[in-house]
Formats: sequence, C-alpha cells, structure tokens
Amino acid sequence: MITTTQGNSAQAQTERSIKINTVRRIPISEIIKQQNQERGLEPLALEPELLLKRIADGGHSGQFLADAFLSAYRTDKPFLHSLGELTKLDNEAFRLFHEILHIRHVSGWSDDALYDLEKRVKFLSRAEVGQQEKPQA
Repeated sequence: MITTTQGNSAQAQTERSIKINTVRRIPISEIIKQQNQERGLEPLALEPELLLKRIADGGHSGQFLADAFLSAYRTDKPFLHSLGELTKLDNEAFRLFHEILHIRHVSGWSDDALYDLEKRVKFLSRAEVGQQEKPQA
C-alpha cells in the first residue's frame, strides 16, 4: 500500500508500508485447480488399458499414440510426427493423446506404473512391426 501525505507538493513525502500475511496452508487440490486455470485446460488422467488396446489395434493412430507415450515418458526420446497428424485421429485417439501429454500433470501419477506401461507399449510397438520380444516383468 502506498500513501502520500498532504501538504506542500515540493515537500510531499511518500510512505511505503508492507503488510505481512500469516502463512496459510494451501491444499494441493487448490494448487492444481489454479494451475489448470492458468493453463486453460483440464489435464485428464491416462486410460492405460484403452491406450494399450488402441496401440494393439495398430494402424496410424496406434503407432502415433505409442510414439507419443514413449516420447512423453522418456524426455530424451523425440516425437517424430507432425502435430498436423492429429487431424487423422478419431475423438478417442485425440483424447488419449491429450491424456498422454499430461501423464505427469495429474495427481496420483506413479513412475513405477508409467515404467510398467512403457514396457507394454514397447512390446506392442515391436509386435506391430514383427519384432516380438516378451516384456520383462
């Protein structure tokens, strides 16, 4: 808050005061809600079984989703598709892509679960191109 004293304008003084707030605890749900509002979208939790089904079904969307997941999970793996290919996805695949983008932005995510999913996605991706190899348990 800034206040000024009335009087001679040549001698006007400006006082600055700082109001110190007490510490308050903010629930994680409130932080996530604010973050979502700032981003302008609501992150969706990944549907892993549906993702695996779509990858196993093959085709363009299966490979696109597999590559998207592997790139999102492994930050050093580039995603070698044009985002223009999103227009080729049906609504379900488009939603899955959206979910993939947010795998670490929803509460309750687990790196162990994502790692297990990565192994299954890799297995299905190899199976699609004839390089079957059993995933490690």
